[in-house]
Amino acid sequence: MEVREMKICVIYGTERKGCTWHVAQEVLSRLPEAEVTEFFLPRDCPDFCISCFRCFHEENRCYHSEGARRILSALLAADVILMTSPVYALHLSGQMKTLLDHYANIWMVHKPNAEMFHKQAVVIATASGPVYRAALREMKDSLDFWGVARTYRMGFTLMEINWEHLPPKLKQKITRQAEKTAAKLRRSVSGPGVKVWFLFHAMRLAHKYAWQDSPDAKWWREHGWLGRSRPWK
Repeated sequence: MEVREMKICVIYGTERKGCTWHVAQEVLSRLPEAEVTEFFLPRDCPDFCISCFRCFHEENRCYHSEGARRILSALLAADVILMTSPVYALHLSGQMKTLLDHYANIWMVHKPNAEMFHKQAVVIATASGPVYRAALREMKDSLDFWGVARTYRMGFTLMEINWEHLPPKLKQKITRQAEKTAAKLRRSVSGPGVKVWFLFHAMRLAHKYAWQDSPDAKWWREHGWLGRSRPWK
């Protein structure tokens, strides 16, 4: 039987190929069989969301940003999503937040894409202190609400801005975690994790009983999710 090649979509929260970029390479280098598509922010999506709301009321896409459309197409085609961000002012980079703002319409509270429920993801953040958790959580929030089945976190305290200056023991720690994460990504997922499952069913009940006349409820109804159909089956 022919084995399908894994597709990975990587979104870097900065154009600088610093420590965060190197951590991502540690994971990617352990998946040499994968087809990798990379985007660097803000270069590949410099546009801010302009709050036109067309993505909510019309076709489920961004109308003003070609970059946001192109990246979403790659996200939907991928088996694995990898997001990285250095920590800026205790949070993820502004350019990563700018990108994620374009995709609020595909959160489960609105019009999620069925393809997302079959994917895995990795979020990576680095900081000069133990303050990377907020950045990891902020990226994972979007992935969870998109419906991504499994998301793995990799956060590191790096007291250097140059990869070459990191202590060998710290690099070994990063390597071990990269190996474990790559091994997880090779496993197939049969359904969403507990949080994503709960979010789906909570939103399902809301659309079925509280928001049944909304455009979002129509989307859910058309996909059969208010009945017995589920996007991960």
